[in-house]
Amino acid sequence: MKNSRIQQGFLAGCIGAVLLVAIMYILKAVGLSGDPGFVGIYNKTFVASPKPPGDAIVAAMLFVLSGGVWGAFYGWLVKQPTVLNGLLFGLLPTLWMWIAVNAFVGQPLFNGFTVKGLLLPLVFNMLVWGSFVG
Repeated sequence: MKNSRIQQGFLAGCIGAVLLVAIMYILKAVGLSGDPGFVGIYNKTFVASPKPPGDAIVAAMLFVLSGGVWGAFYGWLVKQPTVLNGLLFGLLPTLWMWIAVNAFVGQPLFNGFTVKGLLLPLVFNMLVWGSFVG
């Protein structure tokens, strides 16, 4: 039964991350945002200059896989998924990104406490991804 919850969490996390990828690219297409953050993180972590073609696709696939891993972790921890506990769980990947990932790629903690840097991860990871996973 626990393996089933982990598998369901992984699948839900992947689908939630695909939704986020779509939203981020829609925001970019309409001029409300630049490249999604996961592209910059991928490039700073894995890519030497010049950027290879398809780097955004690879970055998106790794982002989706990461969403699946967080979803599996949610499935392992939470016995009764609900939208509310999924939304609250979304705070964990947000904190991970703000602290660990930002430190790893040389960005300021908590995205420098900018309004956009604080609100977008909360909206994306809690409201979109977390409520979907729950």
